[in-house]
Amino acid sequence: MTAPLVTLLAVGLGVTTSGFGRPDSPTAASGNLSSATGSSTNAPENEERTLGTSRSTGRVPLVDNRVPEAKGKLWTTGDLDLRVEPREKSRTVGLLKTDKHVAVTGRRQGSFAEVIVGKETRWVTAEYLSKKKEKPEPEGPAGGLSDQPCPDGSEIESALQPAAVTVYRSVCAAFPELTTYGGQDGHGEHVNGQAIDFMVPNSDVGQRVADYLYANHAQFDLFDIIWSQSIWTIERSGEGFRPMSDRGSPTANHFDHVHIMVN
Repeated sequence: MTAPLVTLLAVGLGVTTSGFGRPDSPTAASGNLSSATGSSTNAPENEERTLGTSRSTGRVPLVDNRVPEAKGKLWTTGDLDLRVEPREKSRTVGLLKTDKHVAVTGRRQGSFAEVIVGKETRWVTAEYLSKKKEKPEPEGPAGGLSDQPCPDGSEIESALQPAAVTVYRSVCAAFPELTTYGGQDGHGEHVNGQAIDFMVPNSDVGQRVADYLYANHAQFDLFDIIWSQSIWTIERSGEGFRPMSDRGSPTANHFDHVHIMVN
């Protein structure tokens, strides 16, 4: 009886001294684990918050489609092609007429300036924008036009269209030093009597004739002017005179005469 009792007491004492007892509560155990590992019980929440931040910072910024603020307005001094890009070979999307008061952004690139048309920005040749509304002053008699026949000019006039006759008489009156003209013939723009060649004694006179014709191109209803290997056309009037390729001779390159054709 004594031996079993001693054995029972020894087993009970062993259980007590071996460290076994009530396990800690789940909350306390979790807290101890967190303290040891440096992690937080809120890891899933923080992870979600981090992912949310990553998604936010990874978004592509929205494109700002607002029209730039206008820095002022300028007048157009010629018909201007509206370019998508500031370069000569850019695609064009319209024409800005002469004497239009157009808003500008102040941006320049090369020979082009940025303008605002409607709600779009476009590029035009900067040379043809002015702070003042100016029109070229016509040179020569009667505002650039004359009805007075040229001396010995009846033979040339007889084969010209009426609009070409007006140009012929006006140039003849403004530049009496000119004595030789080319009218209707069987080549190029001369076939239908719409074109005239004004033969000039020197380049100075030729330049003055070309300037006179350009200043009065609206009154004369000109389609083109060719002088000194350069050309102006009404279709691309905003570009002014453009260089032409070499045609091989002074006459073919229009160094000795000014050529025009009426519409």
